[in-house]
Amino acid sequence: MNQPFNPLESPSGRATLTVDLRDGSNEQVSVIVIHKDRPELLNICLQSVHCMSNLNNYECIVVDNGSGKETQEYLDVLQDEGIKVVRNDKNHFWSKAANQGVAVADPHSNYFVFLHADTVVLDPAWLDVLINISESQGAGIVGTQLQSYFIMKQKVDFVQEWCMLMTRSCCEDCGPWPEELPFVGMSFIMTLRAQMKGHKPQATGNNIVHHYKAFSMDPSEYERMSEQAMGVVGKLMMKATKG
Repeated sequence: MNQPFNPLESPSGRATLTVDLRDGSNEQVSVIVIHKDRPELLNICLQSVHCMSNLNNYECIVVDNGSGKETQEYLDVLQDEGIKVVRNDKNHFWSKAANQGVAVADPHSNYFVFLHADTVVLDPAWLDVLINISESQGAGIVGTQLQSYFIMKQKVDFVQEWCMLMTRSCCEDCGPWPEELPFVGMSFIMTLRAQMKGHKPQATGNNIVHHYKAFSMDPSEYERMSEQAMGVVGKLMMKATKG
């Protein structure tokens, strides 16, 4: 690349626009939760979404990555309660599962909110906060926390996926999630694509959702996926920056 870049622009102050999600309209927010074999954490996550979003027009979608029998029984209960459940027969990790969630989302949803299952919503205005920032800043991606890579000795920030709002227009313009990066590097690429296409990724700086970071991977598997991602990320970076 000829010029340094940073895919994340800093927010220009607090959002002032108020988006009323309680007006009885058909427009919805689709909350997509990616999960594998931690039903106790998934239950806490979904209960917090319900308690903190019950005045909003939203739906919940759980994409399960090949959990065992006991978890499947819990997923049956969720379906009986009206939650959409996508069941995979193996672990597809993040990117493919996120794409599956988008594929079954309500067509009236103009916003997708992606969550790890080991998160808990803390603020009853959490959806309003994310959407207000999106609307007021023209941001197609809004998250709650940043992570950084060092590329060519330059620090590059990107939005973490464990709590990320994405507008439908941004998703259609920048997506799908790169399935060649199933678990490492995908959030960086999505943030970069959004920035390059004028969707202005933002971070809230607010503690509206807590991430327990309870999930772990086999170290050798994570190392393998990280090594694989190194080459793929470079190719996708070049493609994104060339338009």
